[in-house]
Amino acid sequence: MNLGFQGFTLDEFSVRCRLPFSEKPDPVRVLDSSASVLNYFQIFYTDEIFNHVVECTNRNANKKRTEDANNNKGVWQDVTLEEIKVYYGVLIMMDIIKLDRDDHYWKEDERYFMLGTKISDIISRDRFMQIKRYLNFTEEGFPEQCNDKLFKVRYMLDKIRNAFKSEYIPHEEISVDESMVPFKGRLSFKQYMKDKPCKFGIKFWMLADATSAYCWNFDVYVGKYGTEIDRTFGLSGRVVIDLLHGLENKGYCVFTDNFYTSPTLAHYLTTIGTCLCGTIRPNRRGFPQDLIKSKAEARKLPRGYHDWRQCDDMIATCWKDKKMVYFLSTCHVPEKENLTAKRHNKDGTIVEFPDVPSGAAYSKYMGAVDRNDQVTKLNKSKKAMRWYRKIERKLLELSIYNAYVLEGSVIKHKQPGKRKRDLLGFKLDLAHELIGQVRIRKRTGRSRSATSDQLLRLDGKNHLPAVGEGKDHVCVVCNEKHMKYKERNPDVSYSENPFKRCKTTIKCEKCDKYLCCNTKNMCFQHYHAKVCY
Repeated sequence: MNLGFQGFTLDEFSVRCRLPFSEKPDPVRVLDSSASVLNYFQIFYTDEIFNHVVECTNRNANKKRTEDANNNKGVWQDVTLEEIKVYYGVLIMMDIIKLDRDDHYWKEDERYFMLGTKISDIISRDRFMQIKRYLNFTEEGFPEQCNDKLFKVRYMLDKIRNAFKSEYIPHEEISVDESMVPFKGRLSFKQYMKDKPCKFGIKFWMLADATSAYCWNFDVYVGKYGTEIDRTFGLSGRVVIDLLHGLENKGYCVFTDNFYTSPTLAHYLTTIGTCLCGTIRPNRRGFPQDLIKSKAEARKLPRGYHDWRQCDDMIATCWKDKKMVYFLSTCHVPEKENLTAKRHNKDGTIVEFPDVPSGAAYSKYMGAVDRNDQVTKLNKSKKAMRWYRKIERKLLELSIYNAYVLEGSVIKHKQPGKRKRDLLGFKLDLAHELIGQVRIRKRTGRSRSATSDQLLRLDGKNHLPAVGEGKDHVCVVCNEKHMKYKERNPDVSYSENPFKRCKTTIKCEKCDKYLCCNTKNMCFQHYHAKVCY
């Protein structure tokens, strides 16, 4: 096989010209500081995608209820755009408040008072289960038997992948690795990975920004493809080349582990203006054999020992930690003075020994996909019979995290003297904004979990506007919106706050609350109709 490059040598290191990084890492679309978390989330999960889910779910429900009426009883009302957003908001809340069974979220018995949540005030259990049963994402016109194994989620995969790539420019260092979506059902492309926390599931190939862990590109593994690029680079090389599509000739440096790294791939990437750095298996074709140490030889070498060989732009390095580690890089010098690695012993002491540039960079930048996987992992305890819902749920989690990264580019998540705004806080705000747009379930009886003020203002009986006393009264709704925005954006001045504290002379005669009631602000109506106004 022609590798396309000459062998590695021990000649004096020769500096090669590397394509300089030419991009400016940042979100492509920068929203202003008044943007809500829902605005950031809907950069990826747009109304177009929500409308697609609505259309597919209604079509699936009507089809099943027509073809199998005996197993699909009960009254069905077509789901709406507002209702599907509430459904997704509840899903996010269920991920924050974890209970093993969904029906526990609607427990209202006094014996289970510690399980009480507000979800029962937003949507009924039967309606939630009904939407969950018929939830579907398959485009109309797709045949049941087609060559695309992912046809049930193809629309979602393409739309969200394109949004990820078009809305963010990654930093110079990026990493490629795999992620697992837990699934133990029967599926032709289910994988087993013994070294992963989730050993059975659907494998995602992922390219992430090494600085922010933003997922820029991904693909779902459904089996080997017999294409020319497979026979040249193998499966692992094909994955890296496909994920890098759109980043060629821009000076990026991609970090990979020993599953992907090979001299053939590294040489090819230099021809498209991309550098490679990663650990490598010593039995890879083209790797210099004189660098490989046997176990007996490695035991005699001191910790921090290293050696290297060069071929064109590639530097092959062997380095002794506890074991021998082999690196291949096209973007680093072979060695650097005063570069050390630190390791902590079991007794608490710190050991310091020489390091190599490729090893130090690999340790710093390789973990982006694993960091992303930690914050977007799915709950393994909740089983799902339908594999495509697992994939869509992973896309939802990736979209939430990417939206969190975009928000952090506009608003500093770490404010002096305050707790850092983490992903949990972002998800809480997002869930409430999705749910707060509409109230599906209207209660007529007394709720144990509702406050007395909420019971009064939402009972829908005899709420009439009346002229109050004096003129120095602030609208309750306007004041609430103003204060919530101020809590999320403490650096914004009063004049920059988009929600003004409007004064009014109108109050509700029954609630005794002052509210705006004019053609510009309908706070009176919102206060008496919405749970979260």
